[in-house]
Amino acid sequence: MEKGKLSLDMLIGLSVFLFTFIFVTNFLPGVFADVRNEINLAHQAYRLSALLVEDPGYPMSWYEDVNLSNCKSKEFRPGLIVMGKEGLNRKEYNHLDLNKTKKFAELMNDADCKAEIKKYLGLDLRVLNSSFFYGFNVSLKNMDDSILLKDSQPLLNHGDSSLGMQVMRFERIVYLDRSLVDNCNLSVGERCVAKLEVRVWI
Repeated sequence: MEKGKLSLDMLIGLSVFLFTFIFVTNFLPGVFADVRNEINLAHQAYRLSALLVEDPGYPMSWYEDVNLSNCKSKEFRPGLIVMGKEGLNRKEYNHLDLNKTKKFAELMNDADCKAEIKKYLGLDLRVLNSSFFYGFNVSLKNMDDSILLKDSQPLLNHGDSSLGMQVMRFERIVYLDRSLVDNCNLSVGERCVAKLEVRVWI
């Protein structure tokens, strides 16, 4: 090889290396973006399910104070659990209150109230001048995935439509008083054991 000249083999090898390097650097961020997206959605689904089944909501009487006519002017956060009869500080985790559940379903069935719920649950970041928001859906199901009914109507199966979206789902085992639902498939004593399913997507 003459001084100052590169061989054709070296030029081809360098070209292949650069082409491969550029391809890999463009491909990797997309792979990790999907992983980050899944982690984010899983976190949101877990957080929402925990809020609904481990907290009575804010204020304590939100389900009595909020209705379709004032949901945009009231500040509230839904929580579905029963507060124990022995005192205000005794929460019955995973024990759903029928009145709270019905009120939550009623509010989720109205577009304006659903938007307010999403805002107070931290799912609509447009209030922070962002264009980012989540879709979500909440349902109460038997263990065989049939929807729990009250007076022949779904007790809770409300939210956005997730057709064609990448959805993250999180389920929590909950219970209600057996006498409050029409079609309980699994009961333990006076309790109807079911699952609360939260689905979240972007």
